[in-house]
Amino acid sequence: MRCRVQNANGFTLAELLIVVVLIVLVAAIALPNLLRSQIAANEASAIAAVAVINKAEVEYQTAYPNIGFASSLAELGPDVADGRCKSPNSTRACLIEGTLANASSPTHARSGYWFAVVPTVKDPNGVVSGYVAGAAAAAFNQSGVRDFCSLEDGAIRFRVPRSNSSPASNSSECAAMSVLH
Repeated sequence: MRCRVQNANGFTLAELLIVVVLIVLVAAIALPNLLRSQIAANEASAIAAVAVINKAEVEYQTAYPNIGFASSLAELGPDVADGRCKSPNSTRACLIEGTLANASSPTHARSGYWFAVVPTVKDPNGVVSGYVAGAAAAAFNQSGVRDFCSLEDGAIRFRVPRSNSSPASNSSECAAMSVLH
């Protein structure tokens, strides 16, 4: 009788290790690119949100000239929690979506950013004639790497902070940022 050697139908340990090393290498190359693309998407969303806030501020000022610009995100947002506007007024004008109106802290961020609207100038009658709309990454270097802001001139500006920051809160801080082209 002859003795036959059968071929094993599995993988050797060396072959499995090679596959694992290849998977780790591909992941090491792909994950940073994925994170960078997510940050870019978050930043694009933040820029668009600041532009939406600017438009809403102009609409608010037009609708309520005796008040001027809105003094907060909440004033620009919906009048009920579900986001459906029932009765727009100067305290809840229904000019921006609820998720943006409520994105006022890092824990309530929208697309990785949180936002603020701050009045900067009031005339003797209390009419708000200037504002800063700002956006900051909720988690620096994870959800975004730039802050954005805009004044009543509508130009969107940016800066690169060194760590977690807050949205710009005064006109000189925003004006010192570079204009986004």
